Amino acid sequence: MKFVFRQQLESMSTPELLVLADKYGIDIPGGLDRNFIIGELLEAEEEFETAEDKPEVQISDSEEPVPDELPATYNNTCIDAILRNPACFFVFWDIKESDISSLTQDSSFESVFLRISFFDDDESETPYDFFDVKIQAGPGEQYIMIPGRKKFARIDMAASFAGRKAEVLASTRMIEIPEESKKIQDMQPGKKIDFSPLVQLSGIKKILHDNFLNHRQSFSN
Repeated sequence: MKFVFRQQLESMSTPELLVLADKYGIDIPGGLDRNFIIGELLEAEEEFETAEDKPEVQISDSEEPVPDELPATYNNTCIDAILRNPACFFVFWDIKESDISSLTQDSSFESVFLRISFFDDDESETPYDFFDVKIQAGPGEQYIMIPGRKKFARIDMAASFAGRKAEVLASTRMIEIPEESKKIQDMQPGKKIDFSPLVQLSGIKKILHDNFLNHRQSFSN
């Protein structure tokens, strides 16, 4: 397997070539033409290809190694949401291990849930409508449908307890919901909606169908 190629080397600056040569153990005298340096590097690569103990030299734009996979959790209690479209949020959250431990050890703890609250404007403090979606006490993600004719929303991740008020663990920013089409505004479970072929490419029919089945509370009046 080749680690360096001529096209890669030619795109690098002379100081970068000198650094790479140093990693290969090549002594480059000062003032040498960069084409000579590139030739030395390519020759060294050919020699190292057949050697048993060739150095692990790879060209990368980042000095830090990139992990193969992102961690399942960053051990931080937080929540955020983005609009997939005017009818659907994609919500994702994380909960610190210490917070999970504190909750599960509390005898009055019942569950963790998402509260989707709706507001008239981004300055409002009291929602005029909301609904809850129960989730597991741990990191996760979920699509949540948005009822029609909503303007602003905030999503709180909260814990419920027997005999006392729910405790908010984390909240999203206030999210403005773009004005949707009349069809989205009037959607209800079981109601057939004819979308244009272009809109159907977004997968809106399957999203509506799945969420009608799993989150009917999102569409109640």
